Amino acid sequence: MVREPLGHIGAGSRTVTIDPLGQIFSSAEAVLFDFDGPICSVFDGYPAQLIASELRELAGTVPHDLDEALRKAAGPHELLFAAADEPQLAALLERALQDSELRAVETALPTPGAVESLAACKRTGKLVAIVSNNYAQAVNRYLAHTGLADLVAHVEGRDPSDPTLMKPSPHLIENATKALGVRTAACVFIGDQASDMEAGRTAGVHTIGYANKPGKADALSTAGADVVVESMNVVAVAIR
Repeated sequence: MVREPLGHIGAGSRTVTIDPLGQIFSSAEAVLFDFDGPICSVFDGYPAQLIASELRELAGTVPHDLDEALRKAAGPHELLFAAADEPQLAALLERALQDSELRAVETALPTPGAVESLAACKRTGKLVAIVSNNYAQAVNRYLAHTGLADLVAHVEGRDPSDPTLMKPSPHLIENATKALGVRTAACVFIGDQASDMEAGRTAGVHTIGYANKPGKADALSTAGADVVVESMNVVAVAIR
């Protein structure tokens, strides 16, 4: 199913019978994929909430004034972002999260339609980048052990030295488009979070929201998705 926004100002969305993706992909020179969601479920075998709990415990080993902020953080990346103003703590959590993500990708669950989408990009001559708040080496490890590395031209992971540059900042998307040598207006970004859509909109790329869970579609549309899909198989068919 494809959901097409009724405008880009939070007007909601409706189910349509046409495929609105073709026009977006027909003029695209590059497709940027978020990693966790559109490509795989990173934390399927090593839950994000368990990692977050481990990071909170680790944070307790160094002095800081962020107990409340860390307690409220929803997941590992939110914890890392919350620690941005405490360099010693942020560096400690970054190293631990890198190790956790390297472990997590070993049991990550591939997203149906992801391989087909990457292959469709290769077949049609569109460059591919992975743009993720995850650790770049973890993304590369997953691509290597799943045999997908040759389908991806560039991996743009978070900046280990500055968690504030994670999405919804446009920084990672802008870096990826520069690495590919493609204008932002000729790029499409596919993500499953409102922060992905916000980053894409700010960067000036076309945005496709992947609503892989109930309740996500409207949030993705409100955040600026040009189109919302509920299956990556739909994306694979539309890339031409």
